[in-house]
Amino acid sequence: MKKHVLLAINLLLPCWVHAHGDLTPPHGGLITEGKAITIELVAQPNVTRVYLSDHGTPIDASAASGELILLSGGKKSQIPLAPAGDNALEGAGINPEPNAKAVVRVDVPAVGKEQIRFTWE
Repeated sequence: MKKHVLLAINLLLPCWVHAHGDLTPPHGGLITEGKAITIELVAQPNVTRVYLSDHGTPIDASAASGELILLSGGKKSQIPLAPAGDNALEGAGINPEPNAKAVVRVDVPAVGKEQIRFTWE
């Protein structure tokens, strides 16, 4: 009996491991999965975009709000994020230095609040 249980667990384990899909950033940014929301942070000098999804399915960001807190070069910057169509929030551009850290906070009415940390290598 124990062998059958172990066999069943071993056969089902790969399904659980791959249940959430991969975290390849579709827009070329940094991507991290939170409790309810996956956030991709795309930082550019002219605009910063945050894309919201739920295991690869875009989340409507039209009523969402957010904030990006950047720690780079010994300075702290707070950047408000506003809806920018489909599943994106947008704010002022940033140019993070290596080893810069960021915290993205979002509030999506249909999903809830999420806070995710990012680090540039």
